[in-house]
Order: sequence, then structure tokens, then C-alpha cells
Amino acid sequence: MNFENIEADVNLILNKHYSEGRGGKSIDKIVVHYNAGNLTCEGCYSVWQDRAASAHYQVESSGRVGQLVWDRDTAWHCGVFDQNQRSLGIEHANMADGTITETCLDTGAHLVAALCKYYGLGRPQWLVNVFPHKYFSATSCPGQIYGSQKDAYITRAQYWYDVMTGAISTEPAEPEKPATPLPDALKRFCDLDPDAWYIKPVEECVLQGYMGGYDESHFGPSDALTRGQAVCTIANAARADLTDYLEPFKDVAPEPYYYTAVCWAVDNGVVAEQENFRPNDSATRCEFATMLHNWRGNPAPAGEPTGYPDWAEVPDWAKDAMAWAVEQGVIGGSDGRLLPNSACSRAEAAAMLANLL
Repeated sequence: MNFENIEADVNLILNKHYSEGRGGKSIDKIVVHYNAGNLTCEGCYSVWQDRAASAHYQVESSGRVGQLVWDRDTAWHCGVFDQNQRSLGIEHANMADGTITETCLDTGAHLVAALCKYYGLGRPQWLVNVFPHKYFSATSCPGQIYGSQKDAYITRAQYWYDVMTGAISTEPAEPEKPATPLPDALKRFCDLDPDAWYIKPVEECVLQGYMGGYDESHFGPSDALTRGQAVCTIANAARADLTDYLEPFKDVAPEPYYYTAVCWAVDNGVVAEQENFRPNDSATRCEFATMLHNWRGNPAPAGEPTGYPDWAEVPDWAKDAMAWAVEQGVIGGSDGRLLPNSACSRAEAAAMLANLL
């Protein structure tokens, strides 16, 4: 992204679901949105072929930026046409809990700052020249960008505005680096060991928006992956559109972060429809492998793996999935064992997903 000249990484300009020009009105604000899914620029373009909506920009979890409506035209994004004519809309890919990745946050905030500078809107401020979609319409959009990440987002936008206008000339001081530094995408997590076996897969999953942390500074690599987290992780990896799902389980209400991901998972056969989902129970290694296997269309394995003394402990319903996972290198043994019924840690889940993708 060229922020000085407002040139996106990719232009995918829509030919419908927007209005030419701005009716003689000037841009006076930025409106911030989230996808309700971990979409790419191409994913947004595809969704807006059939949905009468649009925005000017899409920011992916990886930080890639796409332009879908030219700034000179009116995107249909905030639900009030007069405000559409006066604003620029920025969409952000999000994880299933409504948060966005650190890379997406930094890039989105940088884009806000660049647009504020380019159009003379002044230093970014919430409800002055930067607004959440929910300010204009009855919606949850933009998720945690105007929730738990609200302060971080606008603070970063103000920082980039100050850099771009010359008010400051240096980047924020970085914390003291350990002997082996964490990758940039993981620097905010204080509970990761930079020399641990899981760093590469965790980095990949965080960078791509498949997994996030419990908060701004904790990933919880050794914590058990819950079943709710498991479906969120797969939904994120699938770049799923998580809108408009019905409630499939008696113990899953619409409020929890995992609600729409569970609905999507049932709809797409990732998990079987049943009366109770047990979202807060730990997912076992064979349960997560089975979810991944289901997501990939239940491919048949060549046969049962050999050399694992605990293969007999694999439940019958998970045997095909576990055999496939071993065959494809998705899952490996621990000291020669598969540990199919042990809780899957968040680090193990990251490794399994990274191995698969």
C-alpha cells in the first residue's frame, strides 16, 4: 500500500452496488467496518456481486489492501445515503471473535491516517472524523474495532497521522528484545517462547488471522483449545462469511464470540448437528483432526497408520480422520504416540492448521 498517494495493493473495482459521484458533497469522515468474517479483497468483491453493499477499501488480516470503489464515487456502506456521499468506507477482515489481527489493525489505522491527511480531515478522532458503522445503523459492525480494540485503533491512527504530517519523526520505542526475538507478528504476546517448537506455526496462524490471543498480550500456547475456539479457528482459515446463520444448538446463544462460527461449521459439515455443542469443553486432538477432515470434504485415507502404540485408543468415529491427518502430515506423534483423546493445546492446533495449509 502506498499511503502517501493512497494507492492500494490491488484494485478490484465493482461495476455495481455503488453510485457514481458524490452528489456535489465533500468527504468529511471515514466510516470503519468489519467483514463479519476473515475475508480477502477478492472475497469482498465476490460477496458484493450478490449483496447490495460496498465499501471503498478492504484490509485483509495479512495487511493487504484492496480498493473496490473509487474514492470519487459513493459506496453503499453505512446505511444512510447522505452519509455515504460524505464518507469513505474501510472494511477489515476479522477473526470469529470480532477482533482483527495486529497487522490488520496497524494497516487499517495507517489507511485512516493517510485518508485524513489526503482529504484534509484533521487528526483522526472517534466520532469527529472517524466513525464506527454502528453510529449510523443498528448493527454490531465494526465488532471489536469499536470495542476492546477501540483505543488501540485510534491511537495507532493518530500515531501514523503524526508521522505523515511530520509532527513526529520516529516510530514508537520497541520493548527490549530477548536474545532470540519474537517474529514481528507475535511481539505483542508476552507468554510465547521465541525458541519453542510452535513459533513458526503460531506466527503463520496469527499473521493470516486464523488465530488470535486472549487479549492484546496473551496467546496461551499451552492452554487447551476449546471446541468453540476450534470452530472459530477453522472458520477463520476458511475465510468464511459468518452472517445470517440460525441458532443450531440449545446451549449456544447468539451472544458468545463463537456463535456464528458454530452456525457456519454446522452448515458446512465441519461439526455434526446435535442438541448440545459443548463450546467450552476442551477439544481433543482427534476432535480437532476430525473437524479439519470434515472441512476438507472427508477425503478417504490410504489405510491405517502403523507404528503408533496408542492407535487402538482412537475412537471408531475418528479413525478415518486421524489416519488422514497422519498420512497428510497434519498431526504427528508425541514420543511415538498420537494421544488422540488428550486435550489439544492452542499451539498444537496452530501446528495442525499450518501443516494442513
